[in-house]
Amino acid sequence: MECRFPVAARIAESRPLRIALIIASIALVLISATRFQAPELLGQHKVLTDFDAFHIAGRMAAEGRAGDAYHMRAMLDAQRKASGTQGFMPWTYPPPFTLMMQGLAHLPIGIAFATFTLASLAFYTWILRRIAGQWFVLAMIAVAPAIILNLRTGQNGFLVAGLIGAFLLTFRDRRPIAGLPLGLIIIKPHLGVGVGLVTLLKRSWQIAFIAGTVIIALLGLATWSYGIGIWADFRNAVNEASGFLANGYYRLFRMSSIYASAYTFGIGPLGAMALQLIGAITALGILTRACLRNVDNQALCALTCVATLFVSPYGYDYDLTILGLALAFVILGLMERCSSWEIVALFALSWFVCGFGLGWATAISAVSADTTVTISSENAGLALIAPALIALCCWTTHILRRHQHHSTDLNHVAVSLN
Repeated sequence: MECRFPVAARIAESRPLRIALIIASIALVLISATRFQAPELLGQHKVLTDFDAFHIAGRMAAEGRAGDAYHMRAMLDAQRKASGTQGFMPWTYPPPFTLMMQGLAHLPIGIAFATFTLASLAFYTWILRRIAGQWFVLAMIAVAPAIILNLRTGQNGFLVAGLIGAFLLTFRDRRPIAGLPLGLIIIKPHLGVGVGLVTLLKRSWQIAFIAGTVIIALLGLATWSYGIGIWADFRNAVNEASGFLANGYYRLFRMSSIYASAYTFGIGPLGAMALQLIGAITALGILTRACLRNVDNQALCALTCVATLFVSPYGYDYDLTILGLALAFVILGLMERCSSWEIVALFALSWFVCGFGLGWATAISAVSADTTVTISSENAGLALIAPALIALCCWTTHILRRHQHHSTDLNHVAVSLN
């Protein structure tokens, strides 16, 4: 079948558009780097942003105080001294990621931000290109708000999504090297549940062994660098984060989890967590069924990415770069089946999913005369990302099931890393 939306094909194949996207991305990174390093050059005040927490935690580790980053009072004091602001971002990443940030902390924050963001963006783009082929530009456009968010904040959405995509590409051919990206996902373990489950269900023991070796090596390196006590500190941070989540201290409107939506709809933390658990079990159950039924590889990879997004109550909008992977795996099937209006509607819904949190935060700040307004669950309305994400997944599944007996084999879309 051919693409039923010729405009989409022209967009996907447009070389000038690709160049424009590269230039725009680099420009946004440079502007953001200036905001981190010297915001006064842009006529702005310092605002504590995600990569500030990365850099501060790395610098504390370099000073021999890695454990303090996992304690609210010590981290709060360090962030206030470094940024001059009253904001606070808890540090709950595993010690191996702290070790990575320690390496970047020796650079000025603007340079460290640009290095980390551009390198991880290049990795993510390369993986997306390997998956979607000529259609990768459309996959990027579909999740553009999440990409912009990572370019602005320096979050690790590109890195983690790139690792998941690299695993899925190499796992398809049962290549043992798939264990490397699988093991590296330990830097954000709650996003590795889906790919880990697929590895076990497919009985890929060699890949699992290599992943386990990588994980043990990273955990051992972090323990050797920071001491055994770092794990008690890390556990303390996780416990504190659980309390913050239960009390609604996170920006729930930017979270993509069922928990966040249920919480803002008035369900208490226990009820919201119960719904989150049901959603996670359902998503992983669907993934398990697909594995056991040996569904088409492209569909299985897309389903793995989607299931990953429903596992943790801590899912954020910057993690929706993983949604870009899912769309990349099935985009040929969508192009073959969708009418023009459906493509536009799907992209609009995807933009809503990826951009709701950023858009709402911008709107709240714009209407407030107080530039120091604290955005919280109390003044940010409902968290609508999860319901919209569920709708997007259901609609996409419905489209892909059309004329299934006439569909072409999608396996040729994903290109191996050979």
